[in-house]
Amino acid sequence: MILPVNLLPWRHTGRQRRQRYRIGIMVSVVALLISGFWGRGSLLNQQVVVLQKQGNGLENQHNKLQDILHQQQRGQPQRESQYREPEREKERQHRILRWGDILTILSNKLPKSSGLTSIDWQPGILTLAGYTAEIEDLETIETMLKQLPGAFHVRAGPVSYQAAQGLVYTFILEEMGGAFVSL
Repeated sequence: MILPVNLLPWRHTGRQRRQRYRIGIMVSVVALLISGFWGRGSLLNQQVVVLQKQGNGLENQHNKLQDILHQQQRGQPQRESQYREPEREKERQHRILRWGDILTILSNKLPKSSGLTSIDWQPGILTLAGYTAEIEDLETIETMLKQLPGAFHVRAGPVSYQAAQGLVYTFILEEMGGAFVSL
């Protein structure tokens, strides 16, 4: 019986080295894929949590605005009707309903990545402050505000960037010349 003798041991060690190199690359690729999916998943979870918080805040603001609107519709007409003429009272109620309709239109037409943080109303002037994730949404919001029913002069306020919310903006809507245009 003849025993096989390997006269070229470097081939065997080279083959083992190449095999370890290939296995190392495959393990590294799998590890990178797993860490990439895990990182992407955690980032998406953080974004979902932030959006849920913002959605809850907007829902609370909407409920508060609805409560204020209902209170004004119920309580104010009875007290003021004693002191004002019925014609002026109807105009006032119509104006309140008009602003309610405008706020409803705003809440329905805002881009998905946008939200309002505050709404300030003084007679004839509505100031909206909010946030958005994309700069293109600012143009969309301004166009939407200009298309609201009624005669408004829309002015853009300051825009800044905040890490938690994105772009923070302000728009001011003024009734043109105090003119009242019905819906």
